[in-house]
Amino acid sequence: MRDMGNHLPPLIHAYVQRYVPETLRGLRRTTLLHQTGEIRLAPDRDWIPFTAEQTIESTRTEFVWHARFKMAPLLTGVVEDAFESGEGRLDAKIWGMIPVAHARGVDVDRGEAQRYLSELAWCPTAFELNPELNYIEVDERTVRVWVHDEQTYVDLLFGADGELAGARTTTRVRGDVGPQPWEGHFSEYRDFGGIQAPARGEVWWDGPDGRFLYWRGEVVQLQLRESN
Repeated sequence: MRDMGNHLPPLIHAYVQRYVPETLRGLRRTTLLHQTGEIRLAPDRDWIPFTAEQTIESTRTEFVWHARFKMAPLLTGVVEDAFESGEGRLDAKIWGMIPVAHARGVDVDRGEAQRYLSELAWCPTAFELNPELNYIEVDERTVRVWVHDEQTYVDLLFGADGELAGARTTTRVRGDVGPQPWEGHFSEYRDFGGIQAPARGEVWWDGPDGRFLYWRGEVVQLQLRESN
């Protein structure tokens, strides 16, 4: 387990040095993202466009993703995906008023915590500031990061140039199916007000019937604001 006084694993230390300007290192900041993208609920379903705002905390394991989906000309869905105060949640409503999904429980807690870990490329100051993060060096391009227990982990995948290129885990639960290999990839690093972060991402499950790509999106704006 790492405390705030210990050095980061070399891969992550090098990543922070390269992609986070010195003026921002050590500052308590919340990431605010604006995204556009598409999502689908099953391999044989159509892609649904969305716009979203997301906050990611640098000093604790918390995020909130608030998205709006255009499901039909007169049908709009609102989804909120979050991990706050040690608990995960997912809520979906039609027109923001009529509940259609409400997920809670141990599996949701783990899955949402793993989402936070997998998206640290969009909140890289958390590597230095979040004392809940624990690290295990796997190999020369992989660092495992976990919170709460060692099964709530993702493996952070680094590219040849030291960029954070993706994340994967085998313990994330897919609905009623149970744990299934899950992976996300990042691309197109851009300058967002000094922070170098990936502008595009995609996420999939690797099930017995093959790969199911279910989320793909673009960050159109990334800002850092002072944390509470």
